[in-house]
Amino acid sequence: MAFAEKLKALRLENNMTQEYVAQRMSLARSTIAGYETKNRQPSHEKLSAFANLFHVTIDYLLDDEEPTYITVDETRNLSDDTQNFLIRFRRLPIRSKKELLKVLQNLENQAGLAEDAQEIIPEKI
Repeated sequence: MAFAEKLKALRLENNMTQEYVAQRMSLARSTIAGYETKNRQPSHEKLSAFANLFHVTIDYLLDDEEPTYITVDETRNLSDDTQNFLIRFRRLPIRSKKELLKVLQNLENQAGLAEDAQEIIPEKI
């Protein structure tokens, strides 16, 4: 997922308007719109500010290879605990996500769910 798509998804997940984000970032709303439509790229300083605003890493914002498995609309149908888990998982850097998946796999092994778990865990995070 490209930066433009991640920015828009994060904004929508957090129920923020372009105007609100623009105000928080000391930018024009049209600048935020430009970032979301791939017409503009933010400076390193603005990337850092976006990461702080959405509580994610800069790596997360820039990593084009990270797929999205569940859409924002789909998360609305999940329990509060599941939504919270997904939000927190998405904030983690790639290395931490891989470590967490290993811990989950160990817990599944202990619970006798190991065979089912292999189907869920993606090879590429």
